[in-house]
This record gives sequence, structure tokens and C-alpha cells, in this order.
Amino acid sequence: MRIATLGIHHETNTFSARPVTLETFQSSGLQTYGVQRGQQCIEMHSGASTSLSGYIRGAEQLGFELVPLIFAATDPAGTISVDAFESLSSEGIAMLREQGPFDGVLLNQMGAAVSEAHRDLDGEFARRVREAVGPGVPIVMTLDLHANVSHMMAEQTDGIVIYRTNPHMDAVERALDACELVTRMARENWRPAKWLEMPPMVIGIFQHDTSDEPMRSVIRSLENVLEQPGIVSASVGQGYPWGDVQELGFAAYALHEDSSEQARVAAQSIALAAWNLRSELYRPDGPDPAEAVRIALEESLSRAPGSGPIVLLDVGDNIGAGSSGDSTFLLAQALEQGAKSWLQTIRDTEAVAECVKAGVGSHVELTVGGKTDSLHGEPVRVTGRVRVISDGRFEDSGGVHAGWRYFDGGTTVGLETDAGPTVVLVSTRVGNMSREQFYSIGYRPENFDIVVAKGVVSPRPAYGSIASRMISVNTPGATSGDMSTFDYQHRRRPLFPFEQDAVYEP
Repeated sequence: MRIATLGIHHETNTFSARPVTLETFQSSGLQTYGVQRGQQCIEMHSGASTSLSGYIRGAEQLGFELVPLIFAATDPAGTISVDAFESLSSEGIAMLREQGPFDGVLLNQMGAAVSEAHRDLDGEFARRVREAVGPGVPIVMTLDLHANVSHMMAEQTDGIVIYRTNPHMDAVERALDACELVTRMARENWRPAKWLEMPPMVIGIFQHDTSDEPMRSVIRSLENVLEQPGIVSASVGQGYPWGDVQELGFAAYALHEDSSEQARVAAQSIALAAWNLRSELYRPDGPDPAEAVRIALEESLSRAPGSGPIVLLDVGDNIGAGSSGDSTFLLAQALEQGAKSWLQTIRDTEAVAECVKAGVGSHVELTVGGKTDSLHGEPVRVTGRVRVISDGRFEDSGGVHAGWRYFDGGTTVGLETDAGPTVVLVSTRVGNMSREQFYSIGYRPENFDIVVAKGVVSPRPAYGSIASRMISVNTPGATSGDMSTFDYQHRRRPLFPFEQDAVYEP
């Protein structure tokens, strides 16, 4: 049995000022190769814990031949260009036609991709894959929990499997579920009955952690459905808040052995559980930058020795959701309030170039951050010593959000400012998902009083085990947790919390 796998994996922030081109896809802070073909897919993922690594394990366990075609994944950013999508899509479809026939397809998507021509890129790509392989070949799609799941995605595939955890620590398990589904479909010529339910609601990013209430209760309702007779799979999509698309928001999906009615009942029961918690599931929360730094400084003085740093989660500059990585709101407050033992990253290629030109050990005066747009603060002037320069590559084989292993921050500089804070200047928008980012250049976050991680949930696996406390900071930016700050033009209406009188009647 031959099962093909391919994917265009992207989380598109339609409010980001950074467009995604074909060149953008060819480099990635998340992988050595932004676009992988054939054997490169095996090399990049066999030792990781991503969905693709789960497919590799599934092939070994279930006895099918996995044929990797193309996997393109780059860091979350703005809208994907027409040329990028058409080039990658055409290459993948050509591979499907030329290397087939196949008994099934594993479609490795993120679920929140938007191109200039197709706002539902994931659905459009699934449509093209279906057209290429025909109606008789089973297609199962795996998605990130942040997917904005569309009816086109559901219609063009025979099954959808979505992560159940955020932070995303179950990519391999869900990929194995997908492998079991697609091989059963192929061997038994069986297709489950499916249902997608989309209650008119959005879950706020502050409430996305699946180990905390109220999201934990929604996951429990999913787990209850999975125990029901005849249900072969079920998933929820939390939605990706910064994608201005028709399908924005929460979704529940169920597969039943043979009954569309039972699949509908199951999906609607999950949707209703979420709907009943809608007010709790959208609450912009957390202190502003000034308050967060004040709290961190006060607590750092009173915490027990060796208890670990206070980690400030920079919500508005969430690199893993498409922000710029160069927000300066927290750094500006650190300097204003006199923070000394402070560690954070800032993406700034100009500042990196100046430091490289000056050399290790040199004393420099430069402005850092705030250079992408007007959303992420003003550039901050600092003076300090260039402590280290590296190529920015690091590896983490431990528990990393979504299972990524190989990272590339581009040319990276450790700058120790005269005022006290240590600023690690990076050249790419690599997220703060691994402590190896700092270890690799000689800094140990454990030894600092305050550490900034640009993200909301993705840094938690890396920093939760060493932090004395983690504080989500309600910073401005392209990934602000306050959705009222964005101008949505394409979302469905009514949609809670935008329209408080939205009604859901399953």
C-alpha cells in the first residue's frame, strides 16, 4: 500500500505587514529547509515530533509505504502571494500525478493559510489534491488546533484529525490516528460519515491553553464524544483569531462509522458545550507592559533563591502567530524601570549587521526593534558590548510545541547593554519555543530574574518547568489578544464576541 503525503503548512496573519513570498517559504526559522522534497522530508522529521514524523512512525507500525512528495512550511506571517501558492501547489500536484497511483493521501496542513487569491488556501489545496487523485482515493488531513476549519476542507477530504493539546504536544499521536484512518479506508473501501459544526463564536488567545479552564471543559466534551459507540474520530478547531476569513472561529468535527445523523449529534454536542462557555472563552486579560514589568521586578526581589525567573509572555508580539518579533514595549519599560537581570530576543537585521561589523567584544551604540511597522513600538536606543555572534542554528529534541526540532534564527548576536538587560538580536522571526535558543549562545535563562518569551502558549513547554511564574502581558501588536483592535472585513456575521446577540441553535 502506497500513501502519499504533501502539505503547504502556514499560519497566515492577515493583519501582518510581512507578506509571504516563494522566497519566504524557502527559508524558515522552524526548519533547516523551508521546502522539503522527497527524502528531505524523512531527514528533517524522522527524529522530530511533528505530524510528518508521526506519518513516518505510522508507516512503520501499519506496514504501508509512505511516499513524501513536498512539504513547505515557513514561519507565521502575512498573506501568501499568488506566485508562492501556485508554484508550491503546482509542484505538489504534479508529483501526485507523476508518482502515483496512490492508495491514499495524508495532507499535512496547518489550517489557517490565506493567499492573495484564495482566503481558504487549505480548502483550495485539498480541492486540487482531490481533483488530482480522483474520488476513489481516501484523503485524510491533519491540522493544527489553531485551524479555522472550513466546509471546503471537510467536503474535499474523507477525514480531518486535529491536535487536541495547546501547547501542541500530541502531533505524533494525532498523525498516527490519521494513518489508521487512511489505511482502513483504503483496505476496506470504507468511508466514515462526517459532520462539521461551526457555532458563531471565537475563542480568545488568552483562553487557548487546553490544560486550563474553560478550554479544558471543551476538551472534556470532545473526549466524551470519542467514547460514544460508532464514533471513530472527533476534533475541535480553536480557530486562529488573526485570520480575517469567513470560517474564522470555533469548529467541531466528528466521524461516525456509517451515520451522518450520529456524526451531527456528536459534533453539535461539542459545539454546544463551547457555546455555553462563550463568555468565559473570550476575555482579553493580563497587565499592560508597564504593570507587567513592575510586577516582575517586585516579585523578583521577593522570590526564593533558585526558584527560577519570572517569564513575561509578550502576547502582542507572538512570533508563532505571525507577529514581527521586534516589539519594544517590554524592553522600553525594562529600561525605564531599571531592570537589570533581563533576557529577551529582538529581531533586527540592521542592528545585527552593525554588531557583526563591530565584532565580538566591541562597544556599540544602536537602535533596536520597532522597525517593521507602527504596531510594535518605537526603536529603542541602547549601548552595550557585543558578547557573542553565532549562525543562529540550534536543535531541540525535547518537548517542543508542535514537535519542531531544527531551528534557524539567522545570524544572532548576544548584546549585553550598559543599562543591564541582555538582548539577543536575531535575523529571522524564530519563536521563543526552546531554551536551546539561549543555551546555544551561552546564556541560561534560569540565571536571569526576568525572561521575555514572545508568544502566548507555545513557549510554555520550554519555560514552564523553570519559571517561578509566567505572566501573559496584554501588549499591543499584530497578535493583540483584544480582537476589537482589528478591522475584520471577511468574517462571518453575526459572530460572538463581535456581535453579543449572536445566536446558536443546533
